[in-house]
Amino acid sequence: LLNFTSINGSYINTTYSNFTVVNASFINGIEFNLTLWNVSLINSSFVNYTRINYTLSEAYLANVSFVTFTAINISTANTTAVNVSIVNATFINGTEFNVTALNNTIFKASFINYTRINFTLFNTSLTNVSTINTTAINGTSVNSTFIYVDALNGTFMNVTDVNGSISWSMLKNVSYVNFLSVNGSLGNSTWLNVTSKNASYFNQTWVNLTMINATFVNHTLRNVSQLNVTYINASIYNVTSTNVTTVNLMYVNSTIVNYTAVNVTEFNLTVWNGILNTTKFVNYTMVNSSIAGTRLFNLTFVNYTGIDGSYWNMTWLNVTFVNATHINFTETDIVRTNVTMVNATAHNSSSVNVLSINETLINVTLRNHSFINVTLVNSLLVNVSFWKHYRKNFLAKDSYWKNVSFIHGVGHNVTIVNGISVDMLLFDESQKIINFTNVLVRNFTVYNSTIKRPVFRNVSMWNSLMLLTKIRAGNARDVTFIDVTVNESDVRFHDRVNVVACNMTMAQKKAFADSGALARKRRWSEQEMREMQEMAHEETETYIEQAGRGEEDPEPEERETTLKPVTPTPGISTSSTPRPSLSTSSTPTPSMSTSSTPTPSMST
Repeated sequence: LLNFTSINGSYINTTYSNFTVVNASFINGIEFNLTLWNVSLINSSFVNYTRINYTLSEAYLANVSFVTFTAINISTANTTAVNVSIVNATFINGTEFNVTALNNTIFKASFINYTRINFTLFNTSLTNVSTINTTAINGTSVNSTFIYVDALNGTFMNVTDVNGSISWSMLKNVSYVNFLSVNGSLGNSTWLNVTSKNASYFNQTWVNLTMINATFVNHTLRNVSQLNVTYINASIYNVTSTNVTTVNLMYVNSTIVNYTAVNVTEFNLTVWNGILNTTKFVNYTMVNSSIAGTRLFNLTFVNYTGIDGSYWNMTWLNVTFVNATHINFTETDIVRTNVTMVNATAHNSSSVNVLSINETLINVTLRNHSFINVTLVNSLLVNVSFWKHYRKNFLAKDSYWKNVSFIHGVGHNVTIVNGISVDMLLFDESQKIINFTNVLVRNFTVYNSTIKRPVFRNVSMWNSLMLLTKIRAGNARDVTFIDVTVNESDVRFHDRVNVVACNMTMAQKKAFADSGALARKRRWSEQEMREMQEMAHEETETYIEQAGRGEEDPEPEERETTLKPVTPTPGISTSSTPRPSLSTSSTPTPSMSTSSTPTPSMST
């Protein structure tokens, strides 16, 4: 047929074979029970046309347009369509097999109960298209664009998409199986009840996506950029992400299991009421994150950096950090079990209402960190430093600490129970109400620090040093001090029961046993003592101010600048002379030297 026009035509129970149509127009027509085999349709158009029970095979279509077209119960096989345009069309109960489409355009169309098998699409554009109960199997799509596409109850199996784009679309109850996307983009779309299994996404850009009740199994993401992507009630299993960057990514009521992230950077990450299980992060960076109501199980972070994060109401189990950096993070209402940090640092952070069980810290430095209502049970700390820290209501129970340092910090109501500490350092510390119970301390160094109202119960302290330190209103019971050196310090244990001091000078022993003994034995004047107290107080307040922490108001009696009067001892002057002096009476007294020659400092 050449230059053929059909108006109001009816074609019923007709078969066409080896048929060619060129420059034909079909207007207001109907076809019923038609079979076409080995036909060519070129430069033709169908307007206001209806096809029912239509079979097309071994066909070639070029430059064909369908406008206001309806096709019901159609079957197409071994067909090639080039430059085909479809506008205002409806396809119901259709099947396509071995169909190749090039440069096709579909606008305002509906596909209902439609199946495509072994299909190839090149440069195809779909706009304002809806699909219901569609199936696509063994297909390839190259340079295809989908805009305003609504897919309901669809299945895609063994499909490859290259340079594809989907935007402003809605997918509901759609399943992807063995899906591959390369150089793809997704934007401004919503996925509802979407299931994807054995899918790979390479070189992707995802923008403004919302996925609700989605399930992803056996996924691979590589070189993917995500912006404003939200997962709600999502289930994600066996997923690997490599070279992925996300901005404003959100997970709500979602579960992630067996997830591996390599070279991943996430900005403004939000996770609410989620579960992460058996997950590994390598070369992972997280900036400005918010995680709440989430449970973490069996997680490993290697080469991790977290900046500006807040975490609350979380449960951690079997979490490991190796080579980790935390900056400006806040954790609140956290329960952690079997958490390990190796080669880690934390800056400008805080922990509030935290319970940690079986925590291990090795080669860890914490700076400007606040601990409020924190409990450590069965903790192992090795080579750990706390710089400019603040601790309030801090409890460590059943712990082993080695080479742990507290520097420029403030503590209030700190308790250590059933612990072993080796090589511990307090430097420029201000501690108030500190409690040691059932603790063994070796190589403990306290320098230029103030400890108020310490309580020692069943404590053994060996080979330790206190220098330029003040201990006020101490309470000791069942305590042993062995090889403890006290130098230029003011140590006062007011209440003591069964306290033993070994390998110490008499002055040091009495310093631990008598509130005024050290002051009497040292050849310091009251003015010198006041100056030392004021200097230590000023330095402590300076360090507190530098650390940016709140100040602990000294108790009224601790503001005294004069020594408390002591009970006169025979042979020691109680006059107002600035420097106490020994009596030179020839009669020995219990507190003076029995040597025939008086010495400035009393010999034992």
